[in-house]
Amino acid sequence: MYQAGIVTDHILGREPAPAEYHAVPRVTFTDPEIGAVGLTEEQAEQRGIRTVSSLSLASSSTRGWIHKAGNDGFVKLVADADRGTLVGATSAGPYGGEVLSILTLAVHERTPLARLRSMIYAYPTFHRGIEDALAQLKV
Repeated sequence: MYQAGIVTDHILGREPAPAEYHAVPRVTFTDPEIGAVGLTEEQAEQRGIRTVSSLSLASSSTRGWIHKAGNDGFVKLVADADRGTLVGATSAGPYGGEVLSILTLAVHERTPLARLRSMIYAYPTFHRGIEDALAQLKV
């Protein structure tokens, strides 16, 4: 869909926004759903980015009491230690693809970690796993 919009703009003679591929989201609709965006630690390090990562288990989610069985999962964050921004993330668990949306925005916009940490996360939601993972990042 993203590339189709760019092609359509070209065909219609409009100037499209430049294509950006640093925050491509991907979701596997299994049970549990697994979503990822941006770079893995290995990919980032291969590009010369000094990384720091964290992992928050979904069982720590305040939403666990609603879903009971099948609540297991995690949120993993990969940050650029020098710039203080996310370069990648993975979300696995119930609604893993939906939780990925805020992470995609953060990677795409290069949102500072301090800004992400200062946000209010809806309670009780699986998104709280992001807040937990941010608290664990040593940046």
